[in-house]
Amino acid sequence: MKAKEQRIYLEGMAFAAKVAKERGLDGLEAEMKFRGANNAPLNVSMHELTAVARGRAKDELLFVATAMAETMVEDMKTPPSIVREFLAQFNARVEIYRMEPEEFRKAYGKLCRNVGLNEACRTFLEEEKENG
Repeated sequence: MKAKEQRIYLEGMAFAAKVAKERGLDGLEAEMKFRGANNAPLNVSMHELTAVARGRAKDELLFVATAMAETMVEDMKTPPSIVREFLAQFNARVEIYRMEPEEFRKAYGKLCRNVGLNEACRTFLEEEKENG
């Protein structure tokens, strides 16, 4: 093993030891899963990475959640109590997909097959591109 590889390896071990001391083995496993799913560097904390990701995604997520809720209320005449429950479940599902990318891939594949999700998204993106 070359000196640089050795240093990187030892830094990774030190990082893992620090996380395990602070948050236990479950915390270390969550950290490893998060970093693997997001290709996250060790010199930035999971908290910082999550804050940046959430900041960037906040507006897009609000657009999506607002459009979904408005569609349910106005177009489908869904009672507000059901829309509130839907939004709570929606937020919980976003967290699951953020931490469990394989769950996201399975659900995405199922929705593409069953409801044409991929085609609907592609059509939207093509229309956006055409309209500038």
